[in-house]
Amino acid sequence: MSVLHYIEETNPPEVRELLTAAHLFLQENLPPFAACAIKWRIPFYALRRNLCYLNRHPDHITLGFPHGWKLAPLPGVLLGENEKLKQVRYLEIRSIEDFYSERTHQILHEAIMLDELMAKVKRKVYGKNKRRFY
Repeated sequence: MSVLHYIEETNPPEVRELLTAAHLFLQENLPPFAACAIKWRIPFYALRRNLCYLNRHPDHITLGFPHGWKLAPLPGVLLGENEKLKQVRYLEIRSIEDFYSERTHQILHEAIMLDELMAKVKRKVYGKNKRRFY
């Protein structure tokens, strides 16, 4: 099932338009090799690992970042630090204009750069003696 079909079939009309616009925004702004899949009943977008996801609420949606704790802190914008979320940070999106703000573009770009960096420094351990090969 495609993500757009999933959004149409499983979400109430109040947030369906916002989720559809969010999906199209991410498809426009993520690199062409980005993958999109439904995981844990929400759309996830991945480059080398899970980069971000969309989650619905009654009156808004969230653009979440599973490794958001590594992003630059932006109090009042990038939320989740004070909510006992260990790694996840998120943006509350209440309108389509929120996606096209400079702040959203900046955070998404930083998350893409972080994903690339994390993929490069990932080390593999082989054998009994736990030697590291780069």
